[in-house]
Amino acid sequence: MKFLVGMRNLKTALAVFICIIISQLLQLEYPFYAVIATIIAMENSVTNSYTVGKNRMMGTLVGAAIGFIFAWIDPHSALFSAIGIVIVIYICNLLHWNKSISIASIVFLAIMLNLRPGESPFLYGMHRVADTLIGIGVAVIVNYLVFPPDHERLMEQMRSVLRKHLTKLAHELLREGGNIHISPLKKDMANLEKAYETYASEFHLKKNKQKMLEHLEQEIDVYHNTYSHMRMIRLLTDELPTHHHWDLPEQHHSHLMAQLPLDLSSQQIIYNYHVSCILQEMSTLGLLIPAQIAQPFTESST
Repeated sequence: MKFLVGMRNLKTALAVFICIIISQLLQLEYPFYAVIATIIAMENSVTNSYTVGKNRMMGTLVGAAIGFIFAWIDPHSALFSAIGIVIVIYICNLLHWNKSISIASIVFLAIMLNLRPGESPFLYGMHRVADTLIGIGVAVIVNYLVFPPDHERLMEQMRSVLRKHLTKLAHELLREGGNIHISPLKKDMANLEKAYETYASEFHLKKNKQKMLEHLEQEIDVYHNTYSHMRMIRLLTDELPTHHHWDLPEQHHSHLMAQLPLDLSSQQIIYNYHVSCILQEMSTLGLLIPAQIAQPFTESST
């Protein structure tokens, strides 16, 4: 088993190092908060780092504002801490900042419980906002400048895997006339879509990549169409309901009747339709067309 230190791991360490240096230069009293912010904001894409950082910033502002009010009234109060949490969560929900609830609550409690006698709750809250802003900024800049995630390469890897598996399973399915397990394609398609969405969401994406993304979006639709036709062949060629199903209550019989086979001619027409659709989609994708196609519903095959 190989234990590799990933690039995101190394970039998180670099961001932590930079945050601590900045905290020392600015003589920040609690560098811990800046470091926590940069760890949380270090995501798998620049856009995700920005989004997580934005959510944390919004939560910090809410927590700091409510914390200032309640700490000014009665810091370290268990009752006011509980009431304040209710208000913090309510405000975040009201503003639809659901992903900011946790950090808003943490900042609020940090002000309520860590405030020292005579210390200004306003200044303490502003320091937490500044710490968070520093941590987020460091995370986004490091993620953008230091070996930014190569989502295009990952996307092409997922695309290559899907094309390979689709070609293999389509050839087997048509050669056997059904009875081939095709559900692994769903995972391949989900992986490609996830890679596509992450790459497409990057706010620093160059405009000259837009045509490529549009092409890939259309290609993903073709993958889904092909899978749907392959699945229809699977459903058409699956085993029929056995006689014990008729022991079910009478209200279920109409559902079972719908599962009974059509005549061979109708089955052959439906089968050929989905076969032709699969071949057309594979041709559109530039995949190798199967040379051997079974005909399971002809008289000679029964």
